Amino acid sequence: MAYATQDDLVPLRLTQKDLVELTDDESTGEVNTDVVSAALEEASGRVESYCRQRYITPLQQSDDVKALTLDITIYLLFGRRRETRISDTVQQRFDQAIAFLKDISAGRASLDQPVTAQQAQSASGEAVVTRKPERFSDRNLDGYTGSDHDQRGGYFPNWYGM
Repeated sequence: MAYATQDDLVPLRLTQKDLVELTDDESTGEVNTDVVSAALEEASGRVESYCRQRYITPLQQSDDVKALTLDITIYLLFGRRRETRISDTVQQRFDQAIAFLKDISAGRASLDQPVTAQQAQSASGEAVVTRKPERFSDRNLDGYTGSDHDQRGGYFPNWYGM
């Protein structure tokens, strides 16, 4: 499920001419909607991959999710054209989108989305550290010898003629 559409690209991020130049592989003078759809799906997948640990997916539609998807989509469309230099603005917006997504994944930023059940349980912010007592340590194994132990103190059944 794409979190943005081709109609969102043109008025919000690109001109129609730019979109044609980035997608028209056959020189038809028209936007290749298949290319646009594929880029939107890939960008949506990237957004979702960073968010799925904290939020229920698929994500709900929101302006933040749409903006992240559009910035990544445009970067992907420019990346298809090796002869077209990615502008500083496109690169910067992509880098900011990925940095924000990393912050979301790490819990340093949030989206206006319902959290997963796992996230809701740990929302108090308390960390609980548990430690099981050691069963085997140098102290409680000190002096232990047995008939099935080799010279190094390890257990070796005589499966291999040792």
